[in-house]
Amino acid sequence: MKKIPYLILMLAVSVLVACNDKNQKNSAAKLNVDELESGRYTISLGEEKAPAIGKYYAGNGSSRFAFVEGSDGKVAQIYRRVENGEWTAVPNINTDTAVNIINSTPVLDQSVALAELPSSFVTKTSLDKVVKFSLGSNGNLTADAGDCNLVGDVSESDIEGLLAVSLTTANCDLPQAMDGVLVVDKDYQPAVFRLIASDDQEIVDLWVYQE
Repeated sequence: MKKIPYLILMLAVSVLVACNDKNQKNSAAKLNVDELESGRYTISLGEEKAPAIGKYYAGNGSSRFAFVEGSDGKVAQIYRRVENGEWTAVPNINTDTAVNIINSTPVLDQSVALAELPSSFVTKTSLDKVVKFSLGSNGNLTADAGDCNLVGDVSESDIEGLLAVSLTTANCDLPQAMDGVLVVDKDYQPAVFRLIASDDQEIVDLWVYQE
């Protein structure tokens, strides 16, 4: 009878080890995304009969940023290549993944400078909360009167048409802290830019207009 608890204990340990091994393998999953030359692209990927659509932004160095839209037109997946050359994904991947671009169409570069942007902006969250903020030429993003507060820092990047952004929020149906980009694209007019950000789990995709 004394052996039964021991066997149960060993079985539980074996299960935990297996789970840990699985988690370790998942956390070490490799991500490879097709490389495109410096520039901006409209891309399609996945199945040729029913491809997903997105955008791909490549800097002169190692920086890369791409996103894929879902059937509702919202960003469903983000891919980013960081300075060390590794690709990361939001949502995160659990198995080794290769992202194959089946078609890419270059679009004209559109440089953007903070000083050239309007200063006051407005957008709405998915729950229709009004977000108002101002953007200074120094990159400081400050909250204006609205349903929730959005503050942060914006900086120019080495990728044409993208501004890097780091944000914190309060009283919003948004992550409390997130990083991402402001995308400037003539296709998005009358929106001034598209805010695409995440907290590494949830993706935020907002159209931002001049106030």
